Amino acid sequence: MEKLSNYQMNNFDVCIIGGGPGGYTAAIEAERRGLKVLLIEKKTLGGTCLNLGCIPTKSLLKSAELYSDILKNQNKLFNISNLSINFEEIIKNSQKNIKRLLSGLEYLINNKKITYINGTAKFKDKRTVIVLKDNTEEIHNSDIFIISTGSIPKNPKKIIPDNKIIYDSDGILQLSNLPKNILIVGGGYIGVEFAFFFSSLGSKVTIVEDQKSLLSAMDTEIINELKKNFKAKGIKIEENSKVNINKINKTNAEVSINNDQFIYEKILVATGRQPLTKGMNIELLDVKINNKGFIITDTKYKTNIENIFAIGDVIEGPMLAHRASFDGFRIMDYIYDDKKNNGISVPSCIYCQPEIASIGRTEDSLLKNQINFKKAITPFKSNGKSIAQGENRGFCKIMVDQNLKILGAHIIGRGATEMISELNILMSNNLSIESIINTVYPHPTLSEIIYECCLQLIERERHI
Repeated sequence: MEKLSNYQMNNFDVCIIGGGPGGYTAAIEAERRGLKVLLIEKKTLGGTCLNLGCIPTKSLLKSAELYSDILKNQNKLFNISNLSINFEEIIKNSQKNIKRLLSGLEYLINNKKITYINGTAKFKDKRTVIVLKDNTEEIHNSDIFIISTGSIPKNPKKIIPDNKIIYDSDGILQLSNLPKNILIVGGGYIGVEFAFFFSSLGSKVTIVEDQKSLLSAMDTEIINELKKNFKAKGIKIEENSKVNINKINKTNAEVSINNDQFIYEKILVATGRQPLTKGMNIELLDVKINNKGFIITDTKYKTNIENIFAIGDVIEGPMLAHRASFDGFRIMDYIYDDKKNNGISVPSCIYCQPEIASIGRTEDSLLKNQINFKKAITPFKSNGKSIAQGENRGFCKIMVDQNLKILGAHIIGRGATEMISELNILMSNNLSIESIINTVYPHPTLSEIIYECCLQLIERERHI
């Protein structure tokens, strides 16, 4: 290794460590204010979402959805022979989409007055970071630091991914061949999405979840609808179950699930993610971290160190790209304008088919906390466009208080992830469902299901 050299750089107003959705958004907002900005990313701009999460997985899921739709209509609406998949090209297509978006992001950052360094940052003190780049150490000072380093896969101690037989959610994106069968350990949103992907392309899929249910934080009626559809696809679901890896061979693994023995060609460990806070020397500054590994902040993202802030997956809250991006969008208002953080509603989206989208409280939570509510459920089978498209699984469920303000809303069905935002607009702006009832919805559209559900809540439903 070459001898490291040190040199001093000019002081920055804001230094952001981590170039994912939260980090690059914060950098853009800081630059917009005329601040001198340093953005440091040790791997690739865009973070997990662009390179290993949202974008590549949604590309894969779209391929699976398309193939599934063709299969469903094969020799019914269309005469199709010799239908097959090209798994290698499906993977390549997802990588192509990453490169296209990454190129656009790099162009965006490079054409702003943002100093971007592809390197590894470590705190020297609360005003200084040392950045290792190309065997050279650079020392940078900043008035404000924002930690936005994201998260990494969280794996069980006894199931260690080798990305040959046992994969984590990052490594599975490099899979070269479609496995005949696959075991997915973990029934959260990552496991559920990959279960749909592999099953749709023809793999035999088993999901094992050690909790009492898949997607345990979701509304129970949504979970039950998803499980019904997954079982119809042939996906085997083992809940409240334990997995042990007995032996790893060259081409498969021998596994026990609740003491029953199985052999799987591949195993995907999808047991969640954990905040990435190691390697920055934040312990040198005594930045407080809770027992789950998250950096502790106040409502304005400030840590216990006055000039150090944290956003996105490294702090408590939904570990979602859109939440991190919103953190990055708002943090400058809290630092420089001292605006009040009134809290936000963060929607959750799962991109299998049927899609799932959720915002606010679940019915289980409302009942447990003895909160009065009124609910309505409208099935997609009453929606004209759903019938026309031949896809009418699922429903929309909305729960409101006595003032007709939304407490929670949950949709399962095609288009759910596109529709949840209009319900979020109401919740985020403290509006009642009268805003929807007084709106003309075009017909036929999938989003009419929201309108019909709101009409049901005021007992003026028309199509159910």
